[in-house]
Amino acid sequence: MIESIAPEAELFALAEQVDLAEKAFHDALARHNQAHIAYLRDPSAMTRETLDAAKVGEAVALKILDAVVRKLAGTRATTVIGLKLKASYAATEGKLADSIVEDILQLG
Repeated sequence: MIESIAPEAELFALAEQVDLAEKAFHDALARHNQAHIAYLRDPSAMTRETLDAAKVGEAVALKILDAVVRKLAGTRATTVIGLKLKASYAATEGKLADSIVEDILQLG
Protein backbone atom coordinates (compact mmCIF):
# COMPACT_ATOMS: atom_id res chain seq x y z
CA MET A 1 0.00 0.00 0.00
CA ILE A 2 2.79 2.46 0.90
CA GLU A 3 4.53 1.71 -2.41
CA SER A 4 1.50 2.96 -4.36
CA ILE A 5 1.00 6.07 -2.20
CA ALA A 6 4.42 7.63 -2.85
CA PRO A 7 4.08 7.80 -6.67
CA GLU A 8 0.54 9.18 -6.31
CA ALA A 9 1.78 11.91 -3.97
CA GLU A 10 4.39 12.78 -6.59
CA LEU A 11 1.66 12.91 -9.26
CA PHE A 12 -0.40 15.34 -7.19
CA ALA A 13 2.65 17.50 -6.49
CA LEU A 14 3.46 17.58 -10.20
CA ALA A 15 -0.16 18.39 -11.04
CA GLU A 16 0.08 21.38 -8.71
CA GLN A 17 3.26 22.47 -10.51
CA VAL A 18 1.44 22.15 -13.86
CA ASP A 19 -1.38 24.33 -12.54
CA LEU A 20 1.09 26.98 -11.39
CA ALA A 21 3.00 26.82 -14.69
CA GLU A 22 -0.25 27.15 -16.65
CA LYS A 23 -1.19 30.23 -14.64
CA ALA A 24 2.26 31.74 -15.18
CA PHE A 25 2.00 31.08 -18.92
CA HIS A 26 -1.46 32.65 -19.16
CA ASP A 27 -0.24 35.66 -17.19
CA ALA A 28 2.76 36.00 -19.53
CA LEU A 29 0.48 35.70 -22.55
CA ALA A 30 -1.76 38.46 -21.16
CA ARG A 31 1.29 40.69 -20.59
CA HIS A 32 2.42 40.01 -24.16
CA ASN A 33 -1.01 40.92 -25.51
CA GLN A 34 -1.12 44.11 -23.44
CA ALA A 35 2.37 45.08 -24.57
CA HIS A 36 1.43 44.44 -28.19
CA ILE A 37 -1.64 46.67 -27.87
CA ALA A 38 0.49 49.39 -26.24
CA TYR A 39 3.02 49.15 -29.06
CA LEU A 40 0.30 49.38 -31.72
CA ARG A 41 -1.09 52.48 -30.02
CA ASP A 42 2.32 54.11 -29.59
CA PRO A 43 5.11 52.47 -31.63
CA SER A 44 7.98 53.99 -29.65
CA ALA A 45 11.30 52.50 -28.60
CA MET A 46 10.04 52.05 -25.04
CA THR A 47 6.89 50.18 -26.04
CA ARG A 48 8.95 48.04 -28.45
CA GLU A 49 11.33 47.06 -25.64
CA THR A 50 8.36 46.19 -23.44
CA LEU A 51 6.88 44.07 -26.25
CA ASP A 52 10.18 42.26 -26.80
CA ALA A 53 10.52 41.54 -23.07
CA ALA A 54 6.94 40.25 -22.97
CA LYS A 55 7.64 37.90 -25.90
CA VAL A 56 10.66 36.48 -24.07
CA GLY A 57 8.64 36.09 -20.87
CA GLU A 58 5.93 34.20 -22.73
CA ALA A 59 8.46 31.89 -24.38
CA VAL A 60 10.15 31.11 -21.06
CA ALA A 61 6.81 30.43 -19.36
CA LEU A 62 5.83 28.06 -22.18
CA LYS A 63 9.11 26.14 -21.90
CA ILE A 64 8.61 25.75 -18.16
CA LEU A 65 5.04 24.54 -18.68
CA ASP A 66 6.17 22.03 -21.30
CA ALA A 67 8.91 20.70 -19.01
CA VAL A 68 6.53 20.21 -16.08
CA VAL A 69 3.92 18.49 -18.26
CA ARG A 70 6.62 16.15 -19.64
CA LYS A 71 7.67 15.33 -16.08
CA LEU A 72 4.04 14.57 -15.20
CA ALA A 73 3.82 12.34 -18.27
CA GLY A 74 6.97 10.52 -17.17
CA THR A 75 5.57 9.72 -13.73
CA ARG A 76 3.71 6.43 -13.58
CA ALA A 77 0.19 6.30 -12.16
CA THR A 78 -0.39 3.23 -10.03
CA THR A 79 -4.01 3.77 -9.03
CA VAL A 80 -7.25 4.79 -10.69
CA ILE A 81 -7.06 8.17 -8.93
CA GLY A 82 -3.62 8.74 -10.41
CA LEU A 83 -4.88 7.78 -13.85
CA LYS A 84 -7.79 10.20 -13.52
CA LEU A 85 -5.41 12.95 -12.46
CA LYS A 86 -3.13 12.38 -15.44
CA ALA A 87 -6.14 12.14 -17.76
CA SER A 88 -7.33 15.56 -16.62
CA TYR A 89 -4.14 17.02 -18.14
CA ALA A 90 -4.06 14.81 -21.25
CA ALA A 91 -5.37 17.55 -23.55
CA THR A 92 -2.28 19.59 -22.68
CA GLU A 93 0.24 17.15 -24.11
CA GLY A 94 0.00 14.15 -26.44
CA LYS A 95 2.80 12.32 -24.64
CA LEU A 96 0.76 12.48 -21.47
CA ALA A 97 -2.10 10.60 -23.13
CA ASP A 98 0.37 7.97 -24.34
CA SER A 99 1.77 7.58 -20.82
CA ILE A 100 -1.74 7.00 -19.46
CA VAL A 101 -2.22 4.09 -21.86
CA GLU A 102 1.12 2.64 -20.74
CA ASP A 103 0.09 2.99 -17.08
CA ILE A 104 -3.20 1.20 -17.73
CA LEU A 105 -1.41 -1.66 -19.46
CA GLN A 106 0.97 -2.03 -16.52
CA LEU A 107 -1.89 -2.11 -14.01
CA GLY A 108 -3.34 -5.22 -15.60
